[in-house]
Amino acid sequence: MSGANPYFLAAFILYVILLMAIAVWAARRTRNVMDFWVFGQRMGPILATWSLIANFVSAVSVIGFTGAVYAGGYSLMTHTILGLMLGVSGLYFVVGLVRRLNVLTFPDLVARVTGTQAARPLAGSVLLLSGWLYLVMQLVGASLLVTAITGVPYQYIVWILGIVFIVYTAIGGLVSVAWTDLVQGVIMVGAVIIALGYMVVDLGGLTEINTRFAAMDPSFVDPTGGGKLSWPVIGATFLAFFGTIFTEQDMLIRIAATRDVRTAKIHLAASGAILSVFYALLVLLGGATAVALVGSGMGVENPDAAFPTLITQYVPTWIGIILVLGVMSAILSTTDTRLHAIGMTVARDMYSYFRPRVGEAHLLRVSRAATVLLGLLATAVAMDPPGTIIVLYGFRAVLLTSAFLIPVYVAIYWTALDGRAVLAAIVAGAVVGLGAQVAGGSIGPVPATFCGVGAAVTLLLVAHWALGPRRRQEAALAGAAADERAG
Repeated sequence: MSGANPYFLAAFILYVILLMAIAVWAARRTRNVMDFWVFGQRMGPILATWSLIANFVSAVSVIGFTGAVYAGGYSLMTHTILGLMLGVSGLYFVVGLVRRLNVLTFPDLVARVTGTQAARPLAGSVLLLSGWLYLVMQLVGASLLVTAITGVPYQYIVWILGIVFIVYTAIGGLVSVAWTDLVQGVIMVGAVIIALGYMVVDLGGLTEINTRFAAMDPSFVDPTGGGKLSWPVIGATFLAFFGTIFTEQDMLIRIAATRDVRTAKIHLAASGAILSVFYALLVLLGGATAVALVGSGMGVENPDAAFPTLITQYVPTWIGIILVLGVMSAILSTTDTRLHAIGMTVARDMYSYFRPRVGEAHLLRVSRAATVLLGLLATAVAMDPPGTIIVLYGFRAVLLTSAFLIPVYVAIYWTALDGRAVLAAIVAGAVVGLGAQVAGGSIGPVPATFCGVGAAVTLLLVAHWALGPRRRQEAALAGAAADERAG
């Protein structure tokens, strides 16, 4: 504790108290399971917009993306961030159809387009793994930051924060999450703007920052990383992160939580515009961080440590406090959303499939219990994470896109597609995509995302063709039975 900054520690404690107070207030407005799950489907445009912004920006964004720019330069914009932002833009055009289907979760959507309720636990299992991986990332990022500012050992901070997150989310569901996100989203965007403004002045302007960044390594300012990234890799990474927007459980939950289609479209358009500017500023802040730390002899080996080092060792205390609040806003707002989503996935998409007759109060208890248990498990894994934040982020992006992007959204528009073919494609995409990523990110020269998506598309077409005659035979038999009953 000797290296702790008392101002950082005080700001952190007061901030957590404020958020817990808001969460307790909001929890009193949670009257039933629909409030807990989807805000009673009455969220307005302002609350929905800032809640989505806060949910979207996470430890991956602030710590992971800054670290990625520190280590690899601006090429992050060419694939990951461009994919995310175009994904938000693309989701705008399908939101009306999704709302008309009257679904609350992504497995609900899969079940509707396949015509089988068995799709709910199948899709829920994939989403549960993805959401849990994201939760681990958030805990790692939060703990790295708080360890840096307090001096408390990482292994203790992981458990402290894990318990805070679990309690904070379990008491009020999406009502608590949304209202605290409103506060956190504003703080987070403001913190990055102020911090970048300070760094630009301190380092002599944007031109000077970029000149010095290029002098460190010319590839840092090249869209392809100076040839370090091939176009197939860039394309696969872009597709992976583009696809996550369409397949994230929490994205569909938030669409379902808005009061109507118009509100859902407004919140996607507004948050997309704000996030695009925010990420451009964040990438510039990553370049400024590299210039400042390396130029001052404070370079770090672990990219995830770059931003915490900037906060604790480079900028003045008052800027550090603003950044601490901004990063904690990003981490807390996304962590509570992921905890809420995985709890809802277990209760609505998996548990209720096997026990369809249970009441709302029972499902609410299951959601809260799943939130607690899976949160504790993620905390235990975060003690010794299996990779950096950006590496873990890549795993779940490949998993979601490979499994869901093509089969589900093709099925929405191609209504004659056999539902069994869709389910087979989901399984194939998930297994092949995740397997290729585990094997090193590719199979031969083919990136993992292309492997997974290719497997999903191939099996989708083959299974639909193979099942076509059987489906026509079943339809003919059903028609004959109907004619017999009518006669």
